Order: sequence, then C-alpha cells, then structure tokens
Amino acid sequence: MIEWINEKFGTEFTEEQLINVKDFSLLWNIFENLVCGNRCNVNRLDERLNPIEFQIADFQENFEYFQNRYTENGTTNVRFEHLNFRNGDRKEFVSNVLLGNENVTSAKVLALTIIVFRFRNNLFHGLKDFMQIDQQEENFRNANQVLKTILTHY
Repeated sequence: MIEWINEKFGTEFTEEQLINVKDFSLLWNIFENLVCGNRCNVNRLDERLNPIEFQIADFQENFEYFQNRYTENGTTNVRFEHLNFRNGDRKEFVSNVLLGNENVTSAKVLALTIIVFRFRNNLFHGLKDFMQIDQQEENFRNANQVLKTILTHY
C-alpha cells in the first residue's frame, strides 16, 4: 500500500515512518469500543476515566512530551491551536492542565486523552495533511502509549 501511495502522491513514506499512525487506527478502534461503548466524546471520556485511579508515573513521559509540544513561555502555542478543538472539547481545561494549573492525576489523564481524541478527529476527518503524516510519528507514538496505558485498566 505504501508503494502505491508514494507513487500516486509523490511521497516517500517508509513503513517505519507510518507504523505508529497505522497502529493508532487499530488502538483507537479498541479504545473507543471498550472505553466509550462506540460513542466517544469528551463527556464520555470524563465519565469513563475519572473513576479509575491511574498512576501519573505511567503517563509522565507522554504528559511531558505534549506539554513541551503545546506550550512555551507560560502559554499555549500555535501547535495547540492546530489541535482544532471543537465545542465541548474543553480547550481551556486542556490548556490549564498543560500549563500546570491543574495537577491532579485524573485531570492530566483526561487532558492527554482529549489531545489523543483531537488526533483521532484530525486524522480520520482529513484535517491532518496526509502528505506530511510521516512528520507525526512521535505524536502518534505518544498517543498510542496513552491509549495502551488506559486500556490496561479495561
């Protein structure tokens, strides 16, 4: 398939560059089925994740990655805006968590999951530029880790 995409669109993707994006599709399917009952939205995420007593150490590397990616100089940056938050996605809440104004583990896990949810929407609805999807490798590696960590509790 990668060869066809490269030929058709003039890209130079490798299997290695796309493995995390491909894995994300499967992991998200499992996650949305088991965690959200196939009806995922931010309120459902909050409802399903909040009762679980997660350990922040399990998410720390991923939290630091997204915090470094989406904040600088005490505020969120332009990359944060490219998450394309929709009404109901709790943009201000995610911002507050990333800026360190909310330090409760459940808030951090929910904020991470909302970011992953935005990745899902941006990827599956064509908002991520497929011509540069190989540059999203680290984003999806971290997103996959967040999903896997949550799924260990289901």
